Amino acid sequence: MDKDAASHLTEADFAPVRNTRLSEEIIKQIASLVERGHITLNQRFPSERELQQRWRVSRPVLREAFRVLETQGVVESRQGGGRYLRSTRVLDPSKLRSSELAANRDVLLRIWEAREAVETKLAELAAERATPEQLAAIERPLLAIAAEPSENLMDLDLNGEFHGAIAKAAANPILEEISERLLQTSKQVGFKSIVGVQDWRALQGEHQPIFEAIRDRDPNAARLAMVDHFRNLRQRVLAANETNT
Repeated sequence: MDKDAASHLTEADFAPVRNTRLSEEIIKQIASLVERGHITLNQRFPSERELQQRWRVSRPVLREAFRVLETQGVVESRQGGGRYLRSTRVLDPSKLRSSELAANRDVLLRIWEAREAVETKLAELAAERATPEQLAAIERPLLAIAAEPSENLMDLDLNGEFHGAIAKAAANPILEEISERLLQTSKQVGFKSIVGVQDWRALQGEHQPIFEAIRDRDPNAARLAMVDHFRNLRQRVLAANETNT
């Protein structure tokens, strides 16, 4: 029978996670627990609720860390049966991120080309057609971003909410559907996990000029602001790739 790691781990084995890359800090702590023999091969990890309490992190952050470890074959998740350690070789998360970036860079760039083509037009249309209620819906995630602590931003989908609100305000269901599909594909590739919290906050700040142009009913300015946003996205991922190679 598999042993349960929760049976002998104590509070002293855990430190509150305060890193700007919370999921990576969790991976590092798991690596330390494995190295010190506190979690051994085939042991079951403590419950998700217990780990959240001990590390003081949100469920999305915890699940992102385990997603990375599952991808590497370090952890196995069983439906209704918890998570188990399947390898004691826990890789450095920065090396994992570099590998993930290298694998996903070209895919991201192609997705963003398609998104830019669609979303520049959506921004133009939104500037012409948005109702007062739709303008408020576009601004809402921007206000939320300004109010949230940096460490919480990676857990929220305020980026998707912002772009989705613009698509809705454009009043073109066909373009809206295309935009939603591209946005979902972009999320699956996982750009958010590649950049740090401060970079993510800066990128979200680039939404403000787009909103202001739409609010001011200036289609050309809205289009140019969206072009600038996607250009900066490309520059970020290319710069991150150079840094990690």
